[in-house]
Amino acid sequence: MRRSAGFRSAYNGVVLAAPVTVPYQRFSKESAHHWIARALRGSLAAARISPAELDGFSVASFTLFPDTAVGLTQHLGLTPRWLDHIPTGGASGITALRRAARAVQAGDADVVACVAGDTNHVDSFRRLLSSFSRFAQDASWPYGSGGPNTSFGLLTDHYMHAFGATREDFGRLCVSQRSNALRNPHAIMKEPLTMAQYLSARLISDPIALYDCVMPVAGAEAFLVLRETDAVAQGLPFACIRSTIERHNAFAADPVQMRGGWAVDVDELYGMAQADPTDVDLVQTYDDYPVITMMQIEDLGFCKKVANCPLGRPVRQAVISAWSRRSGR
Repeated sequence: MRRSAGFRSAYNGVVLAAPVTVPYQRFSKESAHHWIARALRGSLAAARISPAELDGFSVASFTLFPDTAVGLTQHLGLTPRWLDHIPTGGASGITALRRAARAVQAGDADVVACVAGDTNHVDSFRRLLSSFSRFAQDASWPYGSGGPNTSFGLLTDHYMHAFGATREDFGRLCVSQRSNALRNPHAIMKEPLTMAQYLSARLISDPIALYDCVMPVAGAEAFLVLRETDAVAQGLPFACIRSTIERHNAFAADPVQMRGGWAVDVDELYGMAQADPTDVDLVQTYDDYPVITMMQIEDLGFCKKVANCPLGRPVRQAVISAWSRRSGR
């Protein structure tokens, strides 16, 4: 069914409050349950809300197995009337936020805790990859792509050939991101990254090298979604939600992923927020690999995607430099 423009309603009256980060560790002997419980306790304490007052619960975790959000309600003694378990990794925060906001708007819950947490035992990442998805086992493993590094290596190689990107282009992103991350006192990596270090790093899956790769850690994040009137009554600082979008497997017919779901709904995203890229002061892209960050910067309107030509690299280099300056480097 073709829906009319402007169908999606605003997030009026719903806010985000009491964000908490449990400082990350490279490795941990604790379970994911431990990390999630610490984040939940911290967020509830910040909001001066008791567990009994919590009637919505959203959980994101890759290492909670064999439990799900249902099992956690028993571990933590919760009795929510709205429950969600989101398996989308680093993108789960936005997904949790928008779904929780709609639940509060609809009256399905008054206060929703959105919590994400994972542990990282010495061998847990290898074991996670071995059973990550049936699609990966059927479509990737038979061709030697036994995990995200090899799959994103193929994607990155295709992107470099199609759009003229170079290792130096990706290096500028990684160096800038490390510089910005060092402003966080909880950052796992404590030293700046230089371009020379990036370019000379150990090759993992050509053209991906060490500093391109996701680094598994243990840690947790949490925030609450509730009515603005309740946040004001509690004296809580809060953030309003102007716009969100969610799209899965957007371009299923593409042989190589050169576009994400944001490319489908970008106009609606900005239209709902009554803003455009020139109004944005801070961009935080979902960075599983640098090529995905590059795609988001382009497809969200901060620069154009340029086909492989002599102008492609200078245009991209200029926008990366500008983005680095805006993000505080």
